[in-house]
Amino acid sequence: MLSKSSIPQQPDPSAPQAGFSLIEMMMVLAIMTIIMGSVFKSIDLTQRTSRSQQVKLDLTQQAREFVDQLTRDLRNAGYPHKRNMANGVADPNNAAYNLASPTDPYNAPGLIFVDNNALWFAGNVNGQAGPNGTASVSIVRYDYVAAGAGCPCLRRTEFPRNGGDPLTDANTPGGATSQLEIQGVQNGTGAADAIFTVYTDPGAAIALPIDFDNNAATIAGVNSLKVVLTVQAAQADSTRVRPITTAVSSIALSNCSEAGIATPSYCQ
Repeated sequence: MLSKSSIPQQPDPSAPQAGFSLIEMMMVLAIMTIIMGSVFKSIDLTQRTSRSQQVKLDLTQQAREFVDQLTRDLRNAGYPHKRNMANGVADPNNAAYNLASPTDPYNAPGLIFVDNNALWFAGNVNGQAGPNGTASVSIVRYDYVAAGAGCPCLRRTEFPRNGGDPLTDANTPGGATSQLEIQGVQNGTGAADAIFTVYTDPGAAIALPIDFDNNAATIAGVNSLKVVLTVQAAQADSTRVRPITTAVSSIALSNCSEAGIATPSYCQ
């Protein structure tokens, strides 16, 4: 006969069971939600910051590339100069021209026109040779355009010299097409926010505009040039703001403009 104590006892379904209560489970879920929300918010903030920095980096790179292009062009402005020519020697391609004259199509007169938002000059910017031992001289124009596709912007126009008066030459680009160099330009509307500023040898700023024909002695005395370019991105970053950056560069001219009779001592 089995004793009463050896008979297995059946659990009482009404007795309380060990484990998580509903309130405890809800508290755990709430804590997990807060933690995961903080993690995802941190990841999103990191990604937004990264995208914003990339937009600013791209904008800065575009501005620097433009300034580098302009610097390369200006290094060759005014070459070949009249110092490279034998005075009185007729152009072998056209006897009506003197090689040392700024009217000769194979002579680069250097700066032709400068304003707060425009810069025109001539030089052997592509390094190519012309016929009969001459150099291929081009006129290069950088012009601010306020309205249009991608504007306000700076556009670059390059075309071969035709010869004759340099200012007239620069004003007749023919069928040359201007190329969009950089868009979103925010300055250049006046002297207070000039893109281009030119200086004399002592470092004094020159009032603009000046040109080859009407301000010959002044433009011939230009020794250096400063470029200040403020640009705004075409697209907003992750914070819904269109970043703005400014690039600044100073460029010493290797060759003075051939305008006027007197040549500054630092160009002789």
